[in-house]
Amino acid sequence: MANVLKKNDLYIFDLSKPLLNSLDLMSFDYSLREIEIDTGSHRNEEKTTEDVQSLQQKSPSNSMRCTVCQVDFESRDVQKAHYQTDYHLMNVKRSLRGLNVLSLSEFDEVVSKELDNKSKDENTENEQSSSGEADESEEVSDQESDASVNDYMESIIEDDMKKLSLREDESSVVSHLNTQSPYIFFKSSTLPKNEVLGIYKSIFSKASLSKPYEALDSWNSQESSSMAISALFMVGGGHFAGAIVSHHRLNVKGNAHKKNETLIEQAVNLLEHKTFHRYTTRRKQGGSQSAMDNAKGKANSAGSALRRYNETALRTDIQGVLKDWEPYLSKCQNIFIRARNVSDRKIFTDNTILNKDDDRIKSFPFTTSRPTVLELKKAWCELCYLKILPRPEPLTIKQTVQKPETLSKKDGAEEKQELSTEEKQTEEVVSLIKKGRAPLLIVFLKKNKLDGRFQLKPETKYSLTPTMLHYASQQGMKQMVIVLLSNLKCDPTIKNRLGRTPWDLTKDDGVRHAFQIARHTLGESFTNWDESHIGEPLSREQVNELNELKQSTENERTKNMIKVELEAAKERQRSAKDTERGPGKKLTSIPSVHQQNLNSLTDEQRRRLMREQRARAAEERMNRSLDK
Repeated sequence: MANVLKKNDLYIFDLSKPLLNSLDLMSFDYSLREIEIDTGSHRNEEKTTEDVQSLQQKSPSNSMRCTVCQVDFESRDVQKAHYQTDYHLMNVKRSLRGLNVLSLSEFDEVVSKELDNKSKDENTENEQSSSGEADESEEVSDQESDASVNDYMESIIEDDMKKLSLREDESSVVSHLNTQSPYIFFKSSTLPKNEVLGIYKSIFSKASLSKPYEALDSWNSQESSSMAISALFMVGGGHFAGAIVSHHRLNVKGNAHKKNETLIEQAVNLLEHKTFHRYTTRRKQGGSQSAMDNAKGKANSAGSALRRYNETALRTDIQGVLKDWEPYLSKCQNIFIRARNVSDRKIFTDNTILNKDDDRIKSFPFTTSRPTVLELKKAWCELCYLKILPRPEPLTIKQTVQKPETLSKKDGAEEKQELSTEEKQTEEVVSLIKKGRAPLLIVFLKKNKLDGRFQLKPETKYSLTPTMLHYASQQGMKQMVIVLLSNLKCDPTIKNRLGRTPWDLTKDDGVRHAFQIARHTLGESFTNWDESHIGEPLSREQVNELNELKQSTENERTKNMIKVELEAAKERQRSAKDTERGPGKKLTSIPSVHQQNLNSLTDEQRRRLMREQRARAAEERMNRSLDK
């Protein structure tokens, strides 16, 4: 059957009457097996042996089908014969005990397994007997075989019951809430059999969650849907978004499609909404400033002070919004809050408007993005539209029984072998070296009568670092290297299985300088320093000079790199500007007004003007000569 439901038809506060009437609430047991609830047919007490026998010998109905084994028959005689078989008896017993019935192939596999086990046992017995005794034993063995098969079937049922008893508390409850998902499922005649409709559990109140269909029916009444409202709040990373949304949708017929907003999101009726942002999180670092202060101590930078101020301001702004919306909040059916941490959530509950024990306060049962008005609309649509989902598949018994086996293996793996004294001492020594606790290490070694030649155990684990000096060198503990050499007189010439001394295990200049300082302190007569591969002895003053020289060289190199990078950046900016505007051109000189006037004259007018100019110039020259 083709799916004829559209997304717009699935709004839980505006369901059509035919769709609402077609909904059928689904209930499940702990294994996600659908159970048809019939309050008149459920019994808690166990069936007695007489009940089993009466069901086995019950006369067949007019139907040519076994409802227990789910098998059809061609004739009445075959059906009667089926009711007397071990296969039918076993399925009757399993059905009465709440177990899944077996198919014929599964039953044959069970019986064949028992017969194989029995034949193996018989082969081990003495086969020397007379022919008469053999004939008699065949009759007895047939009877024993029937009894053994029945006993084996009983043992199989008992084993399955024991396995299922591990989930006894869960299996005893059949409920529409046993979906192992955030949804409640409904069947509908408008959908194919392999699909169901899902609705989030969190949209229901605690009272209505036990009767979801009645809640849906009440939501779709005219009075309820037109007046009901809910509140949505999101906060995180300094961003806040809040809205009061009406359960009654807007009419969006004729609305144009928007790039980032669908029609069903446009239909969300926001009575009030508010968004704002405060700088509370350092870029590329994450986490609030208060969290950083608690973890690493209070910083004194301008940025940290600004973030602390903004955190307080954000809290004040949000509580101001809650105060303004107090008339709405008192009437809301649901108040959904998304807060990434406890401190953000306390913003909403540390006031007189909302109580943290309010049953209306819920969390979104799905992940959301950055708080915005559009994200609030998306979240509301996700909450309030039925989802078309695949029909839940029941879990097999094999899957449900694997848990205790896994636990037993885990318990076995957690059982540790008793450590030897040297291994316990090694654990303590390694812990002290890692923490840099030199005084405690010296006290521990003296207390246990150990010296610098102590070998770490077990050798398979510490084959690369057989001594304390090897381990400290590999871990980069330069201060511990000096203590181990100078105070505990550890031997620096001992090599690991790869032929490496403690000096060879580090490439850190600080650790190598620690070795050289210890060599200078102990003197050349302490050991054969050439075998230890340690470099020339250096005093602390020489090491400090080397460090200062290295630091100054590094600073100079950094300055040069910054200078080169700045020049390159300026060149890139100039190139980008030239690419955007094109290369520069030299501007031509602007013609004078006189030249512009000459260009506008005809040839005759230009000649007359030139004659007049020459005449005036000649007259001017004559006047200057007369004045002289």
